[in-house]
Amino acid sequence: MLCAGGHARVVIDALARAGRPVTGVVDIDTSLHDSAILGVPVLGDDDYVLALDSNKIALVNALGNRPGGNATGMDRRRALFDRFKAKGYSFVTVVSPDATVSDHVHLEEGCQIITRALVHPGSKIGANTIINTGASLDHDCVIGAHCHIAPWAVLCGGVTVGEGSHIGARAVLVPGITVGKNSVVGAGAVVIDDVPDNTTVVGNPAKPRPATAD
Repeated sequence: MLCAGGHARVVIDALARAGRPVTGVVDIDTSLHDSAILGVPVLGDDDYVLALDSNKIALVNALGNRPGGNATGMDRRRALFDRFKAKGYSFVTVVSPDATVSDHVHLEEGCQIITRALVHPGSKIGANTIINTGASLDHDCVIGAHCHIAPWAVLCGGVTVGEGSHIGARAVLVPGITVGKNSVVGAGAVVIDDVPDNTTVVGNPAKPRPATAD
């Protein structure tokens, strides 16, 4: 498992309950080395993984939606995923045992469906995307790669979310809405109009966030 933060504990727990225990964690924070997370040892940094045969292990990206270089905070998670994919490693798709995911859903590599999330038929979840605690996706939603659907967000039928975007906690997106790439829907926002690429919207109804003065 890559990274030893709070999201790591969530994913370790989900995999353990699914009968897929994690054998080790790595993190660039040397103060965590030789410790353990939920009983799983922190073995070293990324170089520990890079010394292993990519054909004999599978990885889990446990870096959560930390603030980073772009508006969504998902850039660091995406960069980590891309780095190890370029080296030939594969990522495990995680589905918590208490999530409800239709058999008629397409899940791409490394996506994570967390506790009590609900994903209805016809939906597609992109690579390395997190569908977080209690999030609800109705029929035929399409979520791009490297997205974060935060806890208890509600996406009604036919919603599309572009690559690298963040949908905030308890946001509501009405049927058929499209959110562009690398965009942010603020927590609790109610989205009734499409959101362009690289745009942050907040409020009810959701509107673009005004630019702040320097």
